Amino acid sequence: MRRADRPVARSLAARRGEGASRRSARTSRLLALAAFLWVLAPGAALAQFPDLVDLSAQYMPGVALEDPRPARAQVTSYEVSANVPIPLGERTYLIPGATYHVEAVSYADAPPGFDQLRAFHSVDVPLLFVQLLPRDWSLSLRVAPGLAGDFEGLDVGLARVSGLALATHALSEKLVLGGGALASFSFGSFLPLPAAYVDWTPNPYFRLEAFLPGFATAKLTFSDRLEIGLRADVAGNAYAVRDARVTGAWPCAARPADDPATEQDERVARPEQCVDHIAYSVATAGVTLGVRAFSSVWLTAQAGHSLLRRFEPMNEDDEGIPGGGQSLPNTFFFRAGVTWRIPKT
Repeated sequence: MRRADRPVARSLAARRGEGASRRSARTSRLLALAAFLWVLAPGAALAQFPDLVDLSAQYMPGVALEDPRPARAQVTSYEVSANVPIPLGERTYLIPGATYHVEAVSYADAPPGFDQLRAFHSVDVPLLFVQLLPRDWSLSLRVAPGLAGDFEGLDVGLARVSGLALATHALSEKLVLGGGALASFSFGSFLPLPAAYVDWTPNPYFRLEAFLPGFATAKLTFSDRLEIGLRADVAGNAYAVRDARVTGAWPCAARPADDPATEQDERVARPEQCVDHIAYSVATAGVTLGVRAFSSVWLTAQAGHSLLRRFEPMNEDDEGIPGGGQSLPNTFFFRAGVTWRIPKT
């Protein structure tokens, strides 16, 4: 998401802020790690499994880019996931699954020479192990290998893996607390984070659940058919860029001739300025609504406003490209979905 021929003067000026850019890039990568999060936390008597099937779509209207002006970008996200709980014993479960996510981007008023990268995909194949322990303790271990990129080309650079270890304890039938760690390895960087979980259900009508740093939600339930609540979450991803318009152009590849209007020599490739992947992060908060259609199938909707939106171009060394990161203007969003939950027993 840059001009194929970025003026070098701007790049040199931005280099003075390289330290801040790298710090910002690390923040983006940490937020992008939240895209790997979905948690298996035990209830008072049994494990709370992930949904069997979940389909969702999220729309955000177009906003103006900082660079290049006057281009505008609009992002629509789609996701589908499926999980298959397999009992290995009375207190032991294995849950394999699969998740596909896509960010579809459309542009308006884009100037000539702007690389319009239009779709970023990710595929993950998680495997979750849950062991219920004595005295209302539980242990959840999850590993999720996957691929993420524009899928214009496939190579080992698209591969990634995330992991989660979480121990929880039911202090009572109304309160569950947990803690652990999560980590991801992608594009040559290992990122660990602490994790905390709380599930408080003081009565059959109200529930407060949070998994930090991923999400927090509070909801009211009426007759097991209607749910209304508030939710805040963090999502994001890091996507490899293999589009030939980027990988085959300067600074990723040398040009046959130098452009006299720029200070650098385009006949020499600049790997440190070449976009290898992009970290995209978004934090949102809003009102949620759920309606049980039949059996354990729910129709869901959420509307609200973004709190943070940022993308960060990264080079092959997983370092932010000076002057490349952008904070997108915050805007409203709408999310709709269909969820097939595990039936209550």
